Amino acid sequence: MGLTSGRQDRTPQELVTELSGLTDVDWPTVWAGPPYPGQGLDMWCAQFNWVPTSFERILQVRTDTGGEFVLNALGGRWTPVDSVSHWVWGASAETAEDNPAVLAAAAQAWPMYVTAACAVLGEPTWEGAWDAEDFPSVVGGQEVASPQLRFEEQDPHRMAYWLPRSGNDPLVIMRIALAVGTAQQEWDGAANMSVRFYPHGTETGAV
Repeated sequence: MGLTSGRQDRTPQELVTELSGLTDVDWPTVWAGPPYPGQGLDMWCAQFNWVPTSFERILQVRTDTGGEFVLNALGGRWTPVDSVSHWVWGASAETAEDNPAVLAAAAQAWPMYVTAACAVLGEPTWEGAWDAEDFPSVVGGQEVASPQLRFEEQDPHRMAYWLPRSGNDPLVIMRIALAVGTAQQEWDGAANMSVRFYPHGTETGAV
């Protein structure tokens, strides 16, 4: 019995470093998407101090500070990029009896990482847990979770988001997602924290 850590946990300070490194990124170029593998891709990534590491359907890159980003696009294509995701922290249970410990670890980790994100992004537009009365279902045009799923699975378990502060800034959503059955202790579960960046549309805000 016990817990195992995530595939590449980042410390709160490392999150500060990664977010700081994105402060001056040319996001319109990111959203336009990269060329396919070859010298053009290497040069495209180099402008962001990224190195491509995987090209299977989606592009994964490594930052100059050791972080990993995934550039997500619909239908297995590379362009246009509809979001950039970054793994932050995770914990998995060895047995279903360990699931409460997973939730406790998530509750302990969350405020430290939110504080780290705030050091770069400022105060979040909204932050809270799955059972908050004002938990948004949609943020900036991005569907977060249906109320039914959220109450049944406690997923997202925690969430914070930052609306763009200027014209080219992305929408930033940080959340803890739970594996199915984690909250109910049905089988060995897991909690994973990620930060995801989205292009902001003509309408932003919680709906």
